[in-house]
Amino acid sequence: MAQTHSPFRSTLMVCLCAWLVPGGGYFLIGQRARGMTVAVTITALFLAGILVGGIRIMDPPGWGQFGYMTQMVEKYDRRGQQPEGQYARVEPSSSEEAQNPGSDGDKPAGPALLTEPLSEVGDKPWYVGQILCGPLTLAASAVSVHAAHPPAGSTAAVEGVPQSHSRSWEIGTLYTAVAGMLNLLVIIDSAQRAGQGKQ
Repeated sequence: MAQTHSPFRSTLMVCLCAWLVPGGGYFLIGQRARGMTVAVTITALFLAGILVGGIRIMDPPGWGQFGYMTQMVEKYDRRGQQPEGQYARVEPSSSEEAQNPGSDGDKPAGPALLTEPLSEVGDKPWYVGQILCGPLTLAASAVSVHAAHPPAGSTAAVEGVPQSHSRSWEIGTLYTAVAGMLNLLVIIDSAQRAGQGKQ
């Protein structure tokens, strides 16, 4: 009796490949023309969004406008002895502030993405669509965070590359989020085709 691979296992592999590389799931099941068409279309749409709105449209949760991780601090009373039970969100504007967030007497509670993940993602819901493009989104986000850092030697709270405003930011963000949602449809379709092929 011939040994066959589990359809569930191969479907998961197709889903993972389709997320890692747009169209990668189709390549894995042997539909190369379809995979190439999807890869070019989704990547072009994602890059068009960055061209329209600038690299700073990539605004990952947990990072502030100056390119430093958003921190949570626990508020203490004026004497710094008793916690008030309140937390404040701090967006550092320099490396010194990132190391010591909050004012005197406040106790750092950690990165906001780890302490309040749902709140951070809820503040930037468009990133859920963008992340469906996989490592392409992660690479663009890393470039955006690096570009947001203030220029070397600046003492004031000055951004590096500023975010675009108004319609260009909205349109660019929409393009990248739509590219991610299209990739979600591709992931579902390629997984369904992989499951049919094993039956």
